[in-house]
Amino acid sequence: MSDELDPGLRRLFASTAEAPADEAFVAAVTATTSRERRLRMLGRVLAGFVLGAAILALATSLLPTLNQGVGAVTALVTTSPAGMAAGLAIALAAFVCVRTLAPLLRLGRP
Repeated sequence: MSDELDPGLRRLFASTAEAPADEAFVAAVTATTSRERRLRMLGRVLAGFVLGAAILALATSLLPTLNQGVGAVTALVTTSPAGMAAGLAIALAAFVCVRTLAPLLRLGRP
């Protein structure tokens, strides 16, 4: 038996100095692990809500800025022949930034 799943298992055996009763032991371990699972699930749900709220706030605040940026780039590209080259340079810079930052976004994934 391994104490990796329940760190209190070693302490339980040490405090009783003998093997605990089967039914009481199973009930105690089951109660402890189910409580820990519920707490972990609650933490994940709360983290999801916080992350969703943060994304919503960022999207709401950045949308007007992005719309202004689109207008400026459109005006730059359509006003002169050199604007087309500038627009392509901006698009290339955006592509390079996205490709550079892509590995950072995959840190938590296998």
